[in-house]
Amino acid sequence: MANNNKKKKIDSFEQLANAQQHRRPAATSEDEPTISSMLDEFEMWMALNWKKAIIGVCSFAVLVSVIIIIQGAIQRAELSARRELANAGSIAELEAAIAKHPGNKAADFARIRLAGDLIAANQPGDLEKARQQLLAVASSSKSESFIKIRSALDAAYLLEQLGKKEDAATEFERIAGLAQTPEDLRVEASYSAARIFSGLDQMMKADAAMKNINLAAAAAQGSTTVYGYWASLAKQLDEKIHPQATASVPASAEKPADAKPADAKPADANADAPAAVPAATPAA
Repeated sequence: MANNNKKKKIDSFEQLANAQQHRRPAATSEDEPTISSMLDEFEMWMALNWKKAIIGVCSFAVLVSVIIIIQGAIQRAELSARRELANAGSIAELEAAIAKHPGNKAADFARIRLAGDLIAANQPGDLEKARQQLLAVASSSKSESFIKIRSALDAAYLLEQLGKKEDAATEFERIAGLAQTPEDLRVEASYSAARIFSGLDQMMKADAAMKNINLAAAAAQGSTTVYGYWASLAKQLDEKIHPQATASVPASAEKPADAKPADAKPADANADAPAAVPAATPAA
């Protein structure tokens, strides 16, 4: 009889969990799981799946370690590339460093240095090589907007030095029309486009380029600021393009109505004089 009443031996954690579940009062549909029962279930799950839990934690730790190692290697490679680009001295060294690390942010500054060295060397083909370096900076996604626009402007100046004046003027005009071009660089680009078009006797294009400049800024700011400096030059150029706007009242207008035709001749000569004055103004 005692043998019949003897409890069965619990062989596994599953049987233990089932036995504990049977001893608990039956839950109704309205009952909510209590914190203690949730902890009991978690402890039971851990007792049955501790190997899987440990393996999962170890795998996560290994993954984090791998990410940290990769990030450290990338940072070390980045620093090494920047150091190599910064330490490059000669034209050959700069070219080699840029070719090795073209996507590094420091490569754009190396390209600007290389362009300056090529311009200073002034060997055959160096101006075009320098222009290509500046154009690479202008189209880079690594550099700030001001650096990119400044490089595009300098590349346009080199295009002018290469004798492609109309192409240079068109490029200046394009840069002036970009929404991201800062105001100081916009007035410089507009003035440069108007200056070249004027020199090519394309006055309609020169006049169109001048419309991007607020000439009143020359009087308001003078030449003490960057904008005022370029606006002052633009105002001088505008007087050259439109000499009649700055010409004084002809002397013939101040003559008596009964003046003889012979008396009007000197006045006609004086009326032509202002047109020659702007021609002596340097185009800058």
